[in-house]
Amino acid sequence: MKADVVNAFIRAALDVILQTTGVEAKVGKAYRKETPYKSDSLVVLLGITGDIQGSVAISLSQGLACRVASLMMGGAAVPVLDEMAKSAIAELCNMILGNAGILLSNIGVHINMTPPTTLTGENMQLSIQNAVIICIPLHFDNNELLELNISYKEN
Repeated sequence: MKADVVNAFIRAALDVILQTTGVEAKVGKAYRKETPYKSDSLVVLLGITGDIQGSVAISLSQGLACRVASLMMGGAAVPVLDEMAKSAIAELCNMILGNAGILLSNIGVHINMTPPTTLTGENMQLSIQNAVIICIPLHFDNNELLELNISYKEN
């Protein structure tokens, strides 16, 4: 994977999270994930087509999802991960990929993306066959974690 492509996803995630929540997430150490891998209780999947093909799976705990949804909705209480909260998180992920698309186009990589698919549950396992998955952990101020799991190949 090319660093400039992965960095576009990271930059987009940091910018969108800051703009929509006011929280400045910190980037942890990127690492390669083996499949299948376990995921937290909320995962948003987005497909990528165009000059690169693949997917981005953004995962976070229900607690962090409720907190982020609350911040996105102006501080309204979000005690449980209901449909409105899931919709807010899906939109956050959609915005991250949209911004990544803009940053990628600036370096000559043109992509399209699929609408987000939201999955919830305990002990989920994700498996992407014959793919390299790079995980970029984004740490929030209260030690909560959002993971960007990026997998793509160039056309």
